[in-house]
Amino acid sequence: METKIPKERKKQFELIELATKSILKWAHEHNISLVHIYPVLPFVETDFSLEAWLFLDTENRIDEYSIDGTLELLKSRFTLELEKVDYPKDWLQSVSFHFGSKEKVDQDYEGSFYYFLR
Repeated sequence: METKIPKERKKQFELIELATKSILKWAHEHNISLVHIYPVLPFVETDFSLEAWLFLDTENRIDEYSIDGTLELLKSRFTLELEKVDYPKDWLQSVSFHFGSKEKVDQDYEGSFYYFLR
């Protein structure tokens, strides 16, 4: 049985993917160790909130970026990238950010972002 993704949810996935590609490229160009973004969306078809998990290379990097303001810069930049791809303003209001490290995912969760988030 094939599950059909509602049109609006599909649009949301596509816009998030575009913004993700842009910010990963931007981070690489600015020597910021953002290595992966894992979007978490609710199962409720009418809820377009987004929990954006931004993964840096190490736990120490999270601490470093917390002190020097880079975590806030990453939040602002990802929001900007969402705006650039015309992510709806009412959806933007429901974006929240979390940070994790690839180091922790590899060390404790068999390299699986999915396991990390469960």
